[in-house]
Amino acid sequence: MDLLKEDVGKLYKQFLLAAFGSALITSIYGLVDMGMVGQYHGPNGTAAMSVIAPVWNVIYSLGLLTGIGGSVLFSVHRGQKDQEDVANIYFTNAFLLTIVLAILSYLALWLFEEPILRLFGANDQLLPFAINYLSSVRFVVPSFMFTQMLAAFLRNDSAPH
Repeated sequence: MDLLKEDVGKLYKQFLLAAFGSALITSIYGLVDMGMVGQYHGPNGTAAMSVIAPVWNVIYSLGLLTGIGGSVLFSVHRGQKDQEDVANIYFTNAFLLTIVLAILSYLALWLFEEPILRLFGANDQLLPFAINYLSSVRFVVPSFMFTQMLAAFLRNDSAPH
C-alpha cells in the first residue's frame, strides 16, 4: 500500500468497510443475545442485559484501545524503511498490554461483580439475572478483548478486507 501512488479514497473505503463490518457483527451479536434472553427470561432478562451492556462496552473499548493504538504505531513504523523490528515491538507491546488488561478485567468482574452491576443500574430484582448471565460469559472476556485487538492489527496489515 502506497499512499502517494494509490487512490486514497479507495483505500479509505476499504478500511471503512472493514471497520464497519466488524462493528456491525458485534452489534448484531448484542441484538440477538438481547432478544434470546428476553424471550427466555422476559422483561427482567432484557433489563438485566441492559445492565450487562456497559460492562461489555468497557471490555470492547479496552480491546480497541490496545488494538487501534498499537496498530497505528505498527503501521507507521512498518511503512518506514528499516523499521520492521520496531513495528513488531509495537505489536508485542499491544499484545502484552491486552493480556494485562484482560487479567485485570477478569479479576475485577470476579471480585467486584455485584458493585459493578449495581453501578450500571442493577437493583435487587435484576441483580440475580445479571449475575447469572455475567457468570456464564465472564470466561470469554479475555478472548473478546483479543478479538478487538487483533482485528485492528489485521485491518492495518495491508489488506483490510
